[in-house]
Amino acid sequence: MSESVHGPARDLARELHRLLDRLRSWSAASWGVRAAAGGTRAERATALARELARLSRVAGSGAPDGAQPPPLAAHGLADQLTVLAEDLLDLLSRADLDPARRAQLIAESHEVVTAARADLDGVGFGFAGTRGR
Repeated sequence: MSESVHGPARDLARELHRLLDRLRSWSAASWGVRAAAGGTRAERATALARELARLSRVAGSGAPDGAQPPPLAAHGLADQLTVLAEDLLDLLSRADLDPARRAQLIAESHEVVTAARADLDGVGFGFAGTRGR
């Protein structure tokens, strides 16, 4: 994660780092495991990518309204999320961002990331089909 993140964005950076570390360790089969909120982990990660892109746009990325990250195969999602997370953290650390707006975006981003972590961790984190113990 970005070395330039200070102050209130530090918790957000830590949550993103923890999530991305987990995603990078998943096997191909792990992406097909059901997420807690429904759908597969790959689908939930794709939804997170869209949310991070939206938050970056609101923070001033300059991307046009409605722009979405390109669809990727599951094995590319961790890298895509890493780039989107770095972009968001960089935007949130800009000196020209209104402090009240920054605080609101950090809080919203933290909620989005922690909800995604909860959904992706879900039952049987990393172990599809483990039963009967």
